[in-house]
Amino acid sequence: MNRQSQHVKYNPVSFWSKVVSDAMMKEKIVLDRIDINGEEIPHPSISGMFQRSVGELKGQVSDWRRGIDGRDESVHVVEFTDRFEVHLDHYDPYKKPIQHLLFDSPKYGALTVITVSLAAILIFKKLSGR
Repeated sequence: MNRQSQHVKYNPVSFWSKVVSDAMMKEKIVLDRIDINGEEIPHPSISGMFQRSVGELKGQVSDWRRGIDGRDESVHVVEFTDRFEVHLDHYDPYKKPIQHLLFDSPKYGALTVITVSLAAILIFKKLSGR
């Protein structure tokens, strides 16, 4: 069997380290779960680099995140049945949750601000006897 026709299994840490590096330079990366050689790419969980997370609902199977040491950003992997979509969040939700909501997830950030504001108004009215 010649070298080009052999399937080489991916090293999960090397593979996802490269993806993290690429995500820091590109806006969005889409990875098919099966590569052009028919090989399944490793799942982010087996790399040991990512932790399970949540994200804006887009029909995904799950979300995975990895903070970037010494920076406020994190790499967000959104897992779908046929692909992984990878992007860089400006703020890691575990380090800076409010900034993450406001800048990386503005729909949920606005909802949070409205909910907190309404709760504060109701508490103020109750405490002031109005």
